[in-house]
Amino acid sequence: MIELFGWIGLVISFLYMVYHRYMHAYHDQVYAYIRKKYGDDDKPMEFPSKADHAKDARKFSLYTIFFATILIGLNFLH
Repeated sequence: MIELFGWIGLVISFLYMVYHRYMHAYHDQVYAYIRKKYGDDDKPMEFPSKADHAKDARKFSLYTIFFATILIGLNFLH
């Protein structure tokens, strides 16, 4: 059961890490597209900054390392 939680955590944290790295790399293009497609001229849209995405990518990279370490440790116990 704990191995299942480890795998779920690993997959989720990995996907969030990839998402935030992508958003950091293509920040201007993505938010320009969103603003053009869904924006109203009446009110400005607020988006996370590149620094926010970099911080979250680092956080989820550490989570991915943590869950991978748990799974490797569990593998040695079996």
